[in-house]
Amino acid sequence: YKKVCQAQRNVRRERRSMYSVAVQRRDLEREARRYVSWLKNLAKMDDDDLQFCDKLEKKLDMISVCHEEAKSLRDQRLAEEVQKRAEAEATAQREAEEEERRRILDNAKMEAQAPPGMVWNKETREYEYLHDPTEESWRD
Repeated sequence: YKKVCQAQRNVRRERRSMYSVAVQRRDLEREARRYVSWLKNLAKMDDDDLQFCDKLEKKLDMISVCHEEAKSLRDQRLAEEVQKRAEAEATAQREAEEEERRRILDNAKMEAQAPPGMVWNKETREYEYLHDPTEESWRD
């Protein structure tokens, strides 16, 4: 009798656990139905994305044919621009040096041609009379 009662309890317990599993499965299936349309739309979007990627890959293959030539032309153009810029800077540097040399020569000429009693003033770029400390006419 004890074994029969124990077996009946085990059967009831297993029946309850099976019932709870069945209820849980039913709830999950109901919940899954809500996502079916959403998942279908995502699958369609994935297909569209795959088609877009295929088209893009074909375009990239077509572009790769002329890419090397365009790259070499761009590099050549950039090298020419760098060279022109370097030449322009060198020319500007030479002109600045020439101007500085001319200015120094002009200053030297002016100092060499100074009239008696006058000195070349570099700031005003003209001859000025030397200040005579003995001359006190300003006090009169």
